[in-house]
Amino acid sequence: MQSQILPSRAALVDRIAMQFDYGQNLITLVGSSGLGKSYLAESLLTDKYPDFNKAFVKLTANTQEFDVVRQLLEHSFRSPLIDQKLSLSENFMLLHDEQACGPCLWVLDNVRHLTQELAEQLQKLAKSSRETIYILATAQQPQLIPESLDIHIEPLSMLESKRLMSMFYKDLPPDEDPIFNTFVAEARGNPSVLLSWQPQQSLNLREQSSKVGSKSQWQWYVIALCLILTALMVALVYKQELKRYWTPTQDNEETVATAIDAQAVFEAPTTTLEKVEVENNVQPELPAEAPTQIETAPIGSILSALTEAKEDTINNNNALSEQANEAEEANVGSTPATLSPVKEPQYAEPEPLTGNPWYLSRSDDEWVIQLLAVTESEIAAGFMAEHNEVVTQQFTVLRNGRTWFVVTTDAYDSLNSAKQAKAVLPEALRKGQPFFKRMSKIKQEITQSLGN
Repeated sequence: MQSQILPSRAALVDRIAMQFDYGQNLITLVGSSGLGKSYLAESLLTDKYPDFNKAFVKLTANTQEFDVVRQLLEHSFRSPLIDQKLSLSENFMLLHDEQACGPCLWVLDNVRHLTQELAEQLQKLAKSSRETIYILATAQQPQLIPESLDIHIEPLSMLESKRLMSMFYKDLPPDEDPIFNTFVAEARGNPSVLLSWQPQQSLNLREQSSKVGSKSQWQWYVIALCLILTALMVALVYKQELKRYWTPTQDNEETVATAIDAQAVFEAPTTTLEKVEVENNVQPELPAEAPTQIETAPIGSILSALTEAKEDTINNNNALSEQANEAEEANVGSTPATLSPVKEPQYAEPEPLTGNPWYLSRSDDEWVIQLLAVTESEIAAGFMAEHNEVVTQQFTVLRNGRTWFVVTTDAYDSLNSAKQAKAVLPEALRKGQPFFKRMSKIKQEITQSLGN
């Protein structure tokens, strides 16, 4: 058995092996991150079933489906020739017919990145393979693989947590140390957190207080500097405003009223002349030190100019009104022009999508049932014509320089709907062993084919 493994974890490895011996070929070890699922899977792979062909595959977000198939088959057979067009179960059956591989133990770590199609292939092999195949998967959530036995891994107890740390650290603080006990309690039995303990951790109150004091002192310095700068900016702006509003004015400047009342302009000339003469007679006395000369224009010329301007305005308004009346009469007498009818554009109804465009327009979450895959278009067309009682679709992909014509059923919203549809297919179609395929996988194949 692997070194440095706790008794509770070793008992869990024995329990998994016992479940395999009882006939449960597909098991998923479920637990949160950091509880040691991968370590237990490696322990089972190392210590149990020495005569089995063993494979350990760690899945990530960038792992491709074919890479998983290749690693599993290469660890089970000697120099296998893998066909990329076939599924995992089909490749395994073909290779097994050529050379017997013997019993196999496969461990797949982090199966949340496993595709639905590959999960169904693993279930199929574990259930109906001619060889003994034990499959152990690790996941953070249950029921990721259909019909798999989920075994949950529990966090370590307080005693086991300290025992695990004693395996990796020689000098641990005593059990009475409050800091050490707090760290172990807050780790909550998670081995990854427990093994992140730093042995040089210590409680230096003087050093910590000095750091806190220096940090707070610098904060006060920064706040004081900001307040001073703000006060300076406010003072500068206030000074500019004072200069703008308190600019000195000349006391010797005087204003002389030269405007004439508009009502007096349009009154009778005699009355206006009398008023203007009276106003001209009463003039304010100007200081002797700064005499001001005022030039008075003839009042008669001013009045005549204003009177002529008023008459010109009245004449212009009359002329404009006469032109507007003539334009209205001309519009009334004219006959309206006849408008030709506008023909509405006719739109042809779009033809329904077929072939690859139909698959690319569907949702990624839909499912279809693959019925046939051949390299002859006539065979695919004849197959669709023969089974016209089922709604079928066809897409075309390029694999290894050859064009494949794949026939599927219509799209279904979910995998359960596709399973119900498969149950009512004609007997002739069910004999061909159709299988389910996700629309996102078909889109990927079409896109890769177009890229080639």
